[in-house]
Amino acid sequence: MKRTVVKARAFELVDDEGNIRARLGLGNDDSPFLSLHDPDGRVRARFGLDTSGAAGLAIGDEEGKVRATLGLATDGSSSLALGDKNGKIRAKFGLAAEGSPTLGLQHRDGETRFVFSIAQQGSPTLSLQDEDGKARARLGLAAEGSPVLRLLNKEGELRVLMGLAADGTPVLQFVDKDGAPTWSASDTVAVPESEPAEGSESAVGTETQS
Repeated sequence: MKRTVVKARAFELVDDEGNIRARLGLGNDDSPFLSLHDPDGRVRARFGLDTSGAAGLAIGDEEGKVRATLGLATDGSSSLALGDKNGKIRAKFGLAAEGSPTLGLQHRDGETRFVFSIAQQGSPTLSLQDEDGKARARLGLAAEGSPVLRLLNKEGELRVLMGLAADGTPVLQFVDKDGAPTWSASDTVAVPESEPAEGSESAVGTETQS
């Protein structure tokens, strides 16, 4: 049987009232998309690709506000974002390109206040951020399991460090603006590193709109 090929810029499905309920087409930038509409014409779901090749799915409510997005970027990072009734993103879960997972929670103004991430080597980190998006406190575990708490100033600079060394020795250290220790309760024991993996927090913000 000979196959028939139909070529067009867009296809539309309409209901008995003539309302568009689904559209398959190309955007102004020739990016393909599929959108699903409610009886009032509002887009409730849209799946598509952008010009970079990233794929994204957006789901909206009856008011036309996007309440959830799922995206996969060309670098391999992915994200799931959930929004409130005002369309503000309040929670994001993502994977960085190297596979590090990150969870971010935001307040109603859209600023991230809480970030939990796991580095590629398996070290978890909890980060609390201020209204400017600066991390002010980080609690984490080093690769060998040693806990470390870091307190940072408004510029994101480390000022206080408290934790346990690999052998279980407690460490408390105050640091000046230049990063030099000004006082330490144990200046003979190295404190383990527990910073999040580079790029792990940025994975939370990965959203693909099509």
